[in-house]
Amino acid sequence: MSQTSIVTEPKVGLDQLVQERAKFLMEQLIGVIPYVKELTGITDEARKVVEQQVAEFALSIKTSKLDKDQLEAFFKKPYYLEPIHGRPDSWHLVIPKFVDVQIGWLERSTDSFNVFLINRYMDWLGEIPEAIKRQLNWKPPPELILDGEELHGPKGALEYAWQKYRPFLHDRDENKIRVNPKRAFDLIASMIKDGVLPFSIKPIDNADFVDRKCDFQLRDYQVQAWNELKRFSAIGVYYPPGTGKTIIALWVMTHLKPPHLVVVPTRLLQEQWIERIQTHTDLQPEEYEVLTYQSAIRKASGKQWTTLIVDEEHHLPANTFVKLSLLRRKYTLGLSATPFREDGREEYIFALSGKPIGLSWGYFKKLDLIKSPTCHVWIVKNFEAKLKRLDSLLQTDMRTIIFSDSIEVGKTIAARFSKPDIKVPFVYGATKDNLETILANRVVVVSRVGDEGMSLPDIERVIEVSWLFGSRRQELQRTTRLLHSQREEQEHHILMALEEYLHDRKRLFSIMDKGFKIVLHREGVSEKVIEGHADELRAPRIQGERTISEKLLRISKSASTTEKVAPPLPVQLGQSQTYTSLPGVQRIMALMNRKEKQLYTLLLDHDGEWFSGNKLPFLLGYASKHSMQVSLSFKKMVDRGWIEQQRIEGSLSYRTNMKGKLGGG
Repeated sequence: MSQTSIVTEPKVGLDQLVQERAKFLMEQLIGVIPYVKELTGITDEARKVVEQQVAEFALSIKTSKLDKDQLEAFFKKPYYLEPIHGRPDSWHLVIPKFVDVQIGWLERSTDSFNVFLINRYMDWLGEIPEAIKRQLNWKPPPELILDGEELHGPKGALEYAWQKYRPFLHDRDENKIRVNPKRAFDLIASMIKDGVLPFSIKPIDNADFVDRKCDFQLRDYQVQAWNELKRFSAIGVYYPPGTGKTIIALWVMTHLKPPHLVVVPTRLLQEQWIERIQTHTDLQPEEYEVLTYQSAIRKASGKQWTTLIVDEEHHLPANTFVKLSLLRRKYTLGLSATPFREDGREEYIFALSGKPIGLSWGYFKKLDLIKSPTCHVWIVKNFEAKLKRLDSLLQTDMRTIIFSDSIEVGKTIAARFSKPDIKVPFVYGATKDNLETILANRVVVVSRVGDEGMSLPDIERVIEVSWLFGSRRQELQRTTRLLHSQREEQEHHILMALEEYLHDRKRLFSIMDKGFKIVLHREGVSEKVIEGHADELRAPRIQGERTISEKLLRISKSASTTEKVAPPLPVQLGQSQTYTSLPGVQRIMALMNRKEKQLYTLLLDHDGEWFSGNKLPFLLGYASKHSMQVSLSFKKMVDRGWIEQQRIEGSLSYRTNMKGKLGGG
């Protein structure tokens, strides 16, 4: 299994070699104590370094003296499980970083530990080891099946359902419960959230099978997905990128009667799907349609389809797209490599598609179907330094995609690196013939339209210069574009100004928890500077700037046209440290949870300044306003007088007012 780690550039000297040796020893887990004894031949100073490493990683005594019994007990169970309050069947799994394992969703990471979120959803996808499930004492969920508007199961399970899901139910008799048809979907979502898979067996009608041309033969795990679709008529396939989910869909389209509807989130994916269907099948244009989500809602609702295929179906729970679930069809196939959402609505992903079909990433690594390209993270001083590093990387001729979430930054890069004989185009929502443009050029700048589903067999390098804040799903999607490549040598680079690294580095967790190695490079930024700012909160962004890169670009342009402009601080320093030293503020913060403290400190840092509730999600690192509202109780904080609330230009806004309370204004 590939190791999840973050390393920095190598240093010269014995101490560094000793530390590298210590890390190697810690990977040997069971044999670590004999190896520590082996170190008696080195100097006392070097041995202290090794023992400090062992003590830190093993949670043993934090001195140079090690307790063998503590180490042995630790290695028998090198993790800690804690239930998450208010989230049934969800736990935090805390594991030291030196333990080479990736389980579930990496929620946060410290210098020494990874904290994973695990729940029933991950178990369905083959992610949870049996040893962990035994310790959690997971009991089998009730055997309940929803068949039309009736809920069936053993008497005990029906009694459980009647008590648990009463608001969604109509009436009952001895053998079944009748469901309120208007609440059937909500019932499914609630049952899935409780770990119940209520999908009934509904075999595909034999009259709907056909045998048309398809250029592919299915692998064993793809056959499993096809067989499950034949049994249940509605499934979601959650295999990793590059493992052939599109091939499964093409097989389905050529083995079931038309018409078929494929819905995708972007026009780039629309072009790619049409190209794949035309190249690898004999389906005629009148037998299928490929539409974007928005177009499908407008154009496809009045037609009866045999099969609905939803690509990147993790978007479906969004209020805008949930209408796609109402399209009239006989069979449903959902596809996603990332069936999770920052707003926590994963149950709706499964409810909208059907029976989940998944296998762990480790399964595909054993089959050598997933590569593990190293991710190089470059921490630089500013935007110009980022462009300088990009220029250096592009000196090596490789088939390259440069991702830029910001349209302004993307246009700037395309203009700067295009030459009379070499064009570097920028592909984004407003451009046309996007797939053709990408295929025709060695180096292309692409906006978020290329995040998902884009499959380029000859891609050699991915470079990220701008992104959607701390979005872990986006980072995993961009990284895994390389998994579609057939090239042996692959490179992944993320160019982060210091401010971006401090604010957005949680996006790296998603690739760490899949076992990808991360190497940190510092250019003009010392480790001391990074550590000095590591705990500071993000500064507010300028109105209209969607990413920190846009802010840095603005600063860069300003500096290039103004004489003797002082270099900007990498992070604006506020007043929160002054206020948090006050005993009264400390007592207030002692009553807060972690997320409340994060908001409170941000507002203190800019005391007296109003922050719109629409902008706070981005400043605090949430994927949406909904996910922020789920995590934070603004009413509680206002009612207790911790923060103030006021409607400004139609939007609820918030602030602290310490100056006013202390008589300073």
